[in-house]
Amino acid sequence: MAIAISCQHEPYPAPPGISVVDTSGTGGGDTTSGSAGKPCHPDTVYYRRDIQPILTASCAYAGCHGQGSSQDGVSLESYQSVMNANVVDPFDPGGSDLVEVLLETDPDKRMPPPPNNPLESPKIQLIQKWIRQGAQNLICDDCDTTNLRYNDHIRNLVAQNCTSCHGGSNPSAGRSLDSYAALKDAFLNTNLRARIKAASGVPVMPPGGPMNNCHIAKLEKWYQNGMPQ
Repeated sequence: MAIAISCQHEPYPAPPGISVVDTSGTGGGDTTSGSAGKPCHPDTVYYRRDIQPILTASCAYAGCHGQGSSQDGVSLESYQSVMNANVVDPFDPGGSDLVEVLLETDPDKRMPPPPNNPLESPKIQLIQKWIRQGAQNLICDDCDTTNLRYNDHIRNLVAQNCTSCHGGSNPSAGRSLDSYAALKDAFLNTNLRARIKAASGVPVMPPGGPMNNCHIAKLEKWYQNGMPQ
């Protein structure tokens, strides 16, 4: 199986006015009917919260493995499409094609392929852990937006959703988001916030579709609180 990706974005202009989407954290990717109030266990990997954002940011683009595209017959834009693609063998990361292409050392077979950066080791390990736990579509409903700080909360969130494209030595659109200073500058001086919030008239970020509502809510609350480090 070959899984390809392109992280080419348009340049980021100055911030526009923003039509705010729902940032309550109660809708979208982390919750479904009947899941409200279900706490997240610290040692459990939750597909919608933890895995789909990685796949959306790294793979599930139009022309690749999402938004109606199924390169090599593989769509990675939802839990059902991932499982239908037969690239995951529950309880067996070593036997899963998805893990194999992430760990591939041959650049012609690796996902994401050059010139994009390889997926970071912590993200691969999280995918392996999810598969080891049975590759289940578990859901929880913890979206704490209090006392958010970059080092404690936001850095990992951005790494999960953005830095596969906007990180490393050759970030997409020349815009890195892999440090506090870079992220703060992007919030203040580009339309990044509008893209994250799926405002009308701007391309959504990540390109594969908006991150889940809880992540959007956390980024918005952090911004409103002055972006503490």
